[in-house]
Amino acid sequence: MSRQDPAGRYNNAATGYNNTGSTNSANSQTEQLKSLRCVFCDMDKPLDAFSATQIQKATYNPYAPPSFNAKKKTISCKKCTPAQTTQLTCMICSKTLPLDKFAKSQRRNAEKARCIKCIKKREEEDVWASDPDTDSEDDYY
Repeated sequence: MSRQDPAGRYNNAATGYNNTGSTNSANSQTEQLKSLRCVFCDMDKPLDAFSATQIQKATYNPYAPPSFNAKKKTISCKKCTPAQTTQLTCMICSKTLPLDKFAKSQRRNAEKARCIKCIKKREEEDVWASDPDTDSEDDYY
């Protein structure tokens, strides 16, 4: 009796498939990157000097449209990449405070950020409690 394998599995020797179901060196035509050039320091550096996201940006994507792969990518090494923002300066009180003192909507635009205290102070000010205008309905008649 001949042994039947499940559908989709092939013999290594006969067809060139490995145990995982894919061919050996199926994508051998794609070039393997060994180093990348940082656009800020303008130096060729090994791949371990770049984050995984930057390496992914630089590699060829066979599923992307041709115009995407033809575009020049701006790739920066870990040393040239700015650190994450941990504090902001309030535009009203001019205090530099940690991010948790700002609303999430205020963090988007760092130049116009207002701290939670200043926002609450502004909300508590009653706009309608100011001195009444000198104009009244009697003046119009």
